Amino acid sequence: MKHPRNNKNKKKWKKRPYQVHPQARDRKTTRLNILPADRWIKVKRGVILLEALQKAGIDLESECGGLGTCGKCKVRIITAIGPPDEQEKALLSPEALEHGERLACRIRIKKSMVVYTDLAPSELEMVQILKYGQTPEVDLDPLIEKYPVQVTPPSIEHAESDFYRLRAAMGAPYSQMRITTRCLRSLYRKLRRNDFKGDAVIHRNCLLALEPPGSIRGRYGIVFDIGTTTLVGKLIDISEGVEISVISRLNSQFRYGSNVINRIQYVREKKQGQKRMREILIRDLNLITRRLLEANGLTPDDVFIAVAAGNTTMQHFLLGLDPSGIAEAPFSPVITEGVTFRTAELGLEFHPDAMLYVMPARSGYIGGDLISFILASGAAEENEKMILGLDFGTNGEIFLGNRHRMLTCSAAAGPALEGARISRGMIARAGAIESVRVEDNHLQYRVIGNIKAKGLCGSGLVDLVAVLLHYGVIDREGFLGPDQIQEEGDLFHSRVRPRRDAPVYDFVVAEPGESLDGQPILLTQKDVRELQLAKGAIAAGVKILMQQMGVTAEDVDILYLAGALGNYVNPYSAMRIGLLPITAAEKIISLGNAASAGARMALLSKSHWTKAVALAEQIEHFELSVQPEFEEAFVESMDFPSRNLW
Repeated sequence: MKHPRNNKNKKKWKKRPYQVHPQARDRKTTRLNILPADRWIKVKRGVILLEALQKAGIDLESECGGLGTCGKCKVRIITAIGPPDEQEKALLSPEALEHGERLACRIRIKKSMVVYTDLAPSELEMVQILKYGQTPEVDLDPLIEKYPVQVTPPSIEHAESDFYRLRAAMGAPYSQMRITTRCLRSLYRKLRRNDFKGDAVIHRNCLLALEPPGSIRGRYGIVFDIGTTTLVGKLIDISEGVEISVISRLNSQFRYGSNVINRIQYVREKKQGQKRMREILIRDLNLITRRLLEANGLTPDDVFIAVAAGNTTMQHFLLGLDPSGIAEAPFSPVITEGVTFRTAELGLEFHPDAMLYVMPARSGYIGGDLISFILASGAAEENEKMILGLDFGTNGEIFLGNRHRMLTCSAAAGPALEGARISRGMIARAGAIESVRVEDNHLQYRVIGNIKAKGLCGSGLVDLVAVLLHYGVIDREGFLGPDQIQEEGDLFHSRVRPRRDAPVYDFVVAEPGESLDGQPILLTQKDVRELQLAKGAIAAGVKILMQQMGVTAEDVDILYLAGALGNYVNPYSAMRIGLLPITAAEKIISLGNAASAGARMALLSKSHWTKAVALAEQIEHFELSVQPEFEEAFVESMDFPSRNLW
């Protein structure tokens, strides 16, 4: 007999899922009000303010990648929060703290907060990005080919496969031609739709596509210059060898640090850091690609080939490789060889069977961008002339030589030449002072965007220090003060002011009424030291290579400059501060965006790609950190030249 409670009418007991009370759930999040956009967003409690703003699309300057050492991620907190920590006290003035200024990287959001930033979401602003440069002529032999073909229709006499008859129609050189799966699946239909005629798109003896006769597909390629700060993309007509369009944008990775070392540190500290860096870069490159194609009425399926050049770290990010080995001795990257991948494997938006070539590198700090620079300069083809090349950046990359011998090195110049680690430094964007001069007994400066000044970019910093050296405001050892000012420099006396918190002087570049934020733009003694460190490292690297080559500055026939600073800097100012060796001005030539120029040459000519690969293997690289004479050369190069070129 069954137990009386076990009857069929008994309701089955169901376990209720655990319900979180709405108020309990809300304790995990809070609200952030972003002014002046008056935007409200929900954020997790305890999240760093800088991270929350970045996710909201507010790209504050953060050269140090949120480590709290650069002092650039300034915001004004409207609501009451705890007192500033020691890093904020060291990086922000008492007046700024009293005004509510704080560093976004040092604040955890624990409750509802109202914050005022200078940037609104997705704000567009003028950025001075170097997109053009010399474009050497090349004999066209692109990395992909377009071959017009007429295939014999099938018949009793010619009953071979479609692919067999296609190869036969193309002749003996293509008798062993391969075919992609995608192309093979559409071959039957495309042959018959176009009356057995078409344009074969071929890469390394592999058929990527059979397009209708006269189709634009396969006619264009794209080159990318993947810089630490900026990205440039160029659409190239590979049938004519000409540039069609150029698009540039800031590298969105800059929110995680202004230099590759900070970004590598982010990768090492964050579980998903490496994935995040790759995703950001791929997104930026896809945005550039879309704009290039839309502007010319093209689609992603029209492009089968791309070439990318960047420093070794940026090329690692592109390929999804861990760059950690580059940041510590012996500075070993995962790969330096030139490589080829299907763009689809990397997430780039091209034809599904399109190919990406990544320029070869030489070491952790001699990347594909310098190999492209050497290629574009033609130095490796020069028989007699001695060529010196300088690409200024966080790591000043240098080459010296000709076809008989080519030497390279990388000088850890630091980010000062790009405006970083300078008290009012910034990249070359709207509001940056880009040049300085004395005219009609007045200090004059030019600002990018023709607006009130925000700070100094690299070219403006070099100009300013050269001017101050000329008038004695800064002495040979780099001391800034009023004691050595020459009589004709009396206009500077009122601009040299002692600091309250240290026995040093500041130089007032712009008074509060002249600046965008109402704060004076100052050149500090620390700023001068940062510039000395940067230019000292580059000058020492040049000296080491010249010693190894057995030449002097007088023996250099051509001095090529590359990169943004190399294009915009005044050569006389650069020589006056010792950034460049003193030479005849007519010997100094700017190649502009040499990285994309070299990548373009590789795109348009298989032989130039082969030359780039061989060049990366043949050049002699000197690791300055292990050169016994480098330290002495660096110390000597810290001082400014006594020779006044003006």
